[in-house]
Amino acid sequence: MTKLNCLAVLALFSAGISIADADQTASATNNVATEQPMFKLGGFGTLGLSHSSQGLGDYVVDTATPKGAGLSNDWSATNNSRFAAHLNANFSPKVSALLQIDSEYHADGTYRPEVEWFSVKYAFTPNFYMRVGRIALPTFMDSENWDVGYSYTWVTPPVDLYHQLSIPSSDGIDAMYRTEIGDSVNTVKTIYGRNTLDRPNSVTTSREMWGIFDTLEYGQATYHAGYQQRMSSTEYILTGMTGPWIQNSDLSLGANYDPGDWFVMSEWIQRRSTYLSSAMYVSAGYRINKFTPYLTHSQNSSGSFIQSSPPPSAYDLQLANRAQSTDSFGVRWDFMRNFDFKMQYDRVTLSDNSNGYLINVPANVILYGTTFHVISAVVDFVF
Repeated sequence: MTKLNCLAVLALFSAGISIADADQTASATNNVATEQPMFKLGGFGTLGLSHSSQGLGDYVVDTATPKGAGLSNDWSATNNSRFAAHLNANFSPKVSALLQIDSEYHADGTYRPEVEWFSVKYAFTPNFYMRVGRIALPTFMDSENWDVGYSYTWVTPPVDLYHQLSIPSSDGIDAMYRTEIGDSVNTVKTIYGRNTLDRPNSVTTSREMWGIFDTLEYGQATYHAGYQQRMSSTEYILTGMTGPWIQNSDLSLGANYDPGDWFVMSEWIQRRSTYLSSAMYVSAGYRINKFTPYLTHSQNSSGSFIQSSPPPSAYDLQLANRAQSTDSFGVRWDFMRNFDFKMQYDRVTLSDNSNGYLINVPANVILYGTTFHVISAVVDFVF
């Protein structure tokens, strides 16, 4: 466990465990006036199982995990099971801090707890703050809380798009400014920092990361746009080789319409590295009392290499050619306060030149163009 993890764990047990509100600004600003406690206690988690009909590779929802459902396990808990605890501390009307300790399946094959978010915030006004520390990137509409399964309808956010979330966090600074114009609310966020991401066979370091993100809420509609850029280099553990520093950029767009009884939403991203690729999804659901059935279609494209980039290696070709599409049907049941139960069926189709995002496929096995099926069930909770 790193020094940062050790210090955070000691702080957590000293002060207690708490769950942070999605928006800390109002909480920090009103703390004295409402005599709220300095520390808020709580947490969240998901217990889940998934099964894949494809027994020649592992189906994973996160590229940082070393195994999933299929080849390694007929039924796997590694895709969807996690537990996290938060500490949200309001030291004054302007100064607050957030600590999150998370336990989920990691690249090293363990569930060891680690510091997922750790930041200190200064609120200049209720609508303007700055933070420093480890901060979630708002790449997509649900990427800042995608570990909190209770906060969204699906078993997991659409995999073909969220596999593109290669950098989930930034160690650095960010700022938020919110304005109200008539019936609309517009929120702008900016970030600057760096990141180190462990995968089963590699470690990717990103530096000079910066981005700007805008969210507009108008009535029942929400629109989101973001752009981020960084320099990245990957160290390959098996060979000991380190790749060159390459500029990467992501452009993302999203929209959601939710009048209450039903919702429809869609997101899209274009990624530029040594190759150009894109991914998208569209999803809709209808709420019937405590039940919400939903449908989703998602897909990601094969990458097309940019002529000005260095000649692609075999590994670059493998990363670029991971196209697949997924059709999903599921239902969420809010069976009691702060708990839900979800079941989801996914039909995954690989492209004609790709094993998609399957991992651990034997070297002599080619699954191009095949279709397989995934069944998942989870219980989400917050407290």
